Amino acid sequence: MFFLTRELQEEFNAASIYPFEEEEVDAEFKEILYEQLAEYIDIVPHTFRQEIIERILFQNNALMAEFEKWSNGIIAHFTTNGNAVYEMREAIVECFHPSAQHVFQQSLHDGKILNAEQQGNEFTLLLDMSGGFTVESIVQLVFHSAQTEGELEGYYIYDELVKNEEGFALRVLSSFGSRFAEWTIFFKDVMANCLYRPSVYIERGTIATWSEYAAALNKDDKYYIVNNSRFMGIDLASLSQTDRGIFADGVLLGDTYEEARERIYCATYEDPYAHLSEPIPADELLFAMFDSDQNMRVRAFNTIFARGEEVAYIANAALRKADVNEEENMYFCIIANHFNQLGCLEYDMKLKWLSD
Repeated sequence: MFFLTRELQEEFNAASIYPFEEEEVDAEFKEILYEQLAEYIDIVPHTFRQEIIERILFQNNALMAEFEKWSNGIIAHFTTNGNAVYEMREAIVECFHPSAQHVFQQSLHDGKILNAEQQGNEFTLLLDMSGGFTVESIVQLVFHSAQTEGELEGYYIYDELVKNEEGFALRVLSSFGSRFAEWTIFFKDVMANCLYRPSVYIERGTIATWSEYAAALNKDDKYYIVNNSRFMGIDLASLSQTDRGIFADGVLLGDTYEEARERIYCATYEDPYAHLSEPIPADELLFAMFDSDQNMRVRAFNTIFARGEEVAYIANAALRKADVNEEENMYFCIIANHFNQLGCLEYDMKLKWLSD
């Protein structure tokens, strides 16, 4: 039913350890590779096990040729089928409840498993995505008409979706390290609830105290804490700091500002870098590209790229003014290459920025 298994994923990991395409692997790196292969000693074929244990595999050219052939075969098999699994996953996600579609269209890789529990026919999985690859910070998945088998532990690493006559099945490999736990959930539908970090959490600027942080929160949004693995709404007006700590609706958030800010999430995603995409008027653009304020310079570069040929004359003027020996000249090199591709880079600027 599933392509993805714990054993196959570990085979792929073992097959991917040795960098066959590198011209030379020094002695120190070889020791690291042997240590990594030793973690998968019961996964690699018996042919190579003793040599890995004795750390003599890499000196045996004939055996290494066999090991490379095995590795390439595993990688090719996994990659080909992995691509098919990904395409099938994308099609299946379209059948989900709208709230879950966006979540599964992203990667849940490296989500920390905070809670996983069955209540009647519903199963709830709570993930902390702060170390992952989504704008969501907390993801709650609620599976309906759910049955599970296997174990979850540590971090959500890989998954595979399958559609069947009864509904759907999700295979998840989770891990605290290199070895994996395998878990499967069969369900008819799934819904998602998400929380985000306030923009001020990411871009604090000069904010250094709890009172400043609380004042900077967007009063038009809704705020939550995760309490006993549940989303608990809080009233910003209830935020208070005493000698006993920082509280929200009577719940202790932490003893310090740093502890308290880690507890608060909001309902709406706020792009903390949205201000960097605010366009700069053309008559201010050249000066902005050399502004002492880095944020202003970033806005200027973003504006230059967004407007393209329309502001080519400003790009050329900036390139003419910029010093190729300055530390930040790589930004101007990027601009030079971009406008050269657009066919708008003047000849003398090609000589200045693009010639070897």
